[in-house]
Amino acid sequence: MRIFLNVLKNDFARTVCSKAFVFAALGLTAATFLTGMEELSYMQSENDLIYIYGIFQYLDFQLLFLLFAAIPGAALFCADWENRFIRFSAQRCSKRIYGVSKGIACFVSAVLVVVVSEWLDLMILRLWGFPAVNLEGTIQALGAFDEIGYSERVYLYFAAVIFIKACCAGAFAEFALWLSTKITNVFVTLAAPMLAYYVLNTLMMWLRMPSKFYPGMLSKGLSVFGGARITTLVTCGIFAAFGVVFLVLFTRSCRRRLENG
Repeated sequence: MRIFLNVLKNDFARTVCSKAFVFAALGLTAATFLTGMEELSYMQSENDLIYIYGIFQYLDFQLLFLLFAAIPGAALFCADWENRFIRFSAQRCSKRIYGVSKGIACFVSAVLVVVVSEWLDLMILRLWGFPAVNLEGTIQALGAFDEIGYSERVYLYFAAVIFIKACCAGAFAEFALWLSTKITNVFVTLAAPMLAYYVLNTLMMWLRMPSKFYPGMLSKGLSVFGGARITTLVTCGIFAAFGVVFLVLFTRSCRRRLENG
């Protein structure tokens, strides 16, 4: 356990406590405002954060959150493989510990990139003068979060939907990490989450599967599974399960790459 914790600590230092993490979080915030600046120019003082946040979720480049979230951790295997550091690193612990640690660091760093960036967006909008919630303004349906959205618990609503979106980013970053063991190219790895999200969403629509399970619906917190608490837990659980599957696949694929050279 001590070995695992030491390896995990080092991987967190390479992801969460890195310049790449700061770049990803600030870059995502900058990209959001650059793509949403035209929409913001039409906003009135009565438009609240709920309305603006909803608009931001449908911007042309909203899938960029998957790209930026993958930056700190999804390319860990690529970096170790190209630097010939992977065998030394795996020998210090074990192939399983190496894989699990990288997978956890990848997921957590992706989650935190989105969480930090989204809350920074809201902070900037509040400083800009937009109210958190305006009951006399435009009211929009929030699905399972109707009860807490337009109330004094509005920030609890933001905490829930942001965490759901962050778990989505973590799950697809985990997919990219697994793919990096097949194609050790950083650019392919970072582009993989967006491509996989789009393909999966399109495939599920083509197969006419229940819309509540579409990645596009889940990631925006629009899929209703009950009340706000149940919906948050179930949605995040779905993304967590998705991430665990690819963490296992990454660990196994990583071990095979090490054994076969």
